[in-house]
Amino acid sequence: MRWQELLHTRNRPDVGVSDRAEATLKELGHRNAVINTIHRALTKNGIAEERWAGQFALHDEGSGQKIVGRVLAKGVAENEMGERVYLVVDGIDGRVHHMEFRDPTRIEEVGRDMIVEAAPVVSGPRPADRNIAGNAVEDDGIYRPSRHLERIRDSFEGQGKDPDVFVRSHVRRLEALRRAGHVERIDADHWKVPEDIVKRGQAYDLSHGGDGLRIRTLSTLSLDQQIGSDGTTWLDRQMIADDRSEIRDSGFGREVGKAMNRRAQRLVEMGLATAKDGKIRVPVDLPASLERLEVERVGQQMARERGLTYSSTTPGDHISGRLTGTANLVSGRFAMIDDGLGFRLVPWQPLLERHIGRHIAGLQRDDGGIEWTSGRNRGLSL
Repeated sequence: MRWQELLHTRNRPDVGVSDRAEATLKELGHRNAVINTIHRALTKNGIAEERWAGQFALHDEGSGQKIVGRVLAKGVAENEMGERVYLVVDGIDGRVHHMEFRDPTRIEEVGRDMIVEAAPVVSGPRPADRNIAGNAVEDDGIYRPSRHLERIRDSFEGQGKDPDVFVRSHVRRLEALRRAGHVERIDADHWKVPEDIVKRGQAYDLSHGGDGLRIRTLSTLSLDQQIGSDGTTWLDRQMIADDRSEIRDSGFGREVGKAMNRRAQRLVEMGLATAKDGKIRVPVDLPASLERLEVERVGQQMARERGLTYSSTTPGDHISGRLTGTANLVSGRFAMIDDGLGFRLVPWQPLLERHIGRHIAGLQRDDGGIEWTSGRNRGLSL
């Protein structure tokens, strides 16, 4: 409907404003609120004069674009579509992105100045739906979580994967499809599944804007903090990346380019990069070198604070002890293994979560991974 028609309709008491016109007005109102939100975020971060409206990009959860950048703000969205939360991200592509989410837990751990990646989750039929369909065929159209668990347990544990977590994710999927009327829950271990569950699942996702955007934290440190860090940073990984085409020479992308130059100079001072003829060469094994230095420093610091002995690990080392907890470093998350005399810090893997407090043992491989065994002497193959 044209604006002239809207104005004409307002002056005719016998004609009401159409649903389409009302929806259009709401959409325009929401768009204005989003632009105001972006302006406030830019102003709070002191960069309002460096960004302009032509750089703004508005997204919903159905966006198929990957976005990488610095978090400028997050909060509760101002709209009439139910309670939603938002992020304003200063992208490496030179644009400022506003994203909204129905599920607030998706950005629960995201904070200002963090570097994040937002990427679409669903691009086609879900593997989970295919798994549910395949298992249901084996049981006359009934999906049974207990049977699914039996079928995958040995192979999953042999690969270092957690079969219980995997099956629970399928049950959560079924709960969502049940609320939409696509499957029937008979009891906790019996779900009636239609033959076309894969098609129904995809249709459900499309009607809900896909499964939304997955938010992944790439760095909890600001660019300035990364420049002086002695751990492996996001900037380091960008410097050795094969393709930097996503980083544009404008907006935050330009800031990242300058930060990488400063970080490279800092690496030269640390003896981890070389400068020759005005160019700085960064070795491809830089992340591993930085990780070793940070782990050694933090390990020794923790040893002094706790009155323990810290032992570093090298390929071929046998590691044995109680998994007492974790340590969050710039280079990532590490598991703390206490052998009674001292401790070691080794790369964390999600499978270790259910082994905290237990005795585990393993052998460090040449590639940095560890072949773990638990109390049941089953390989965890991390």
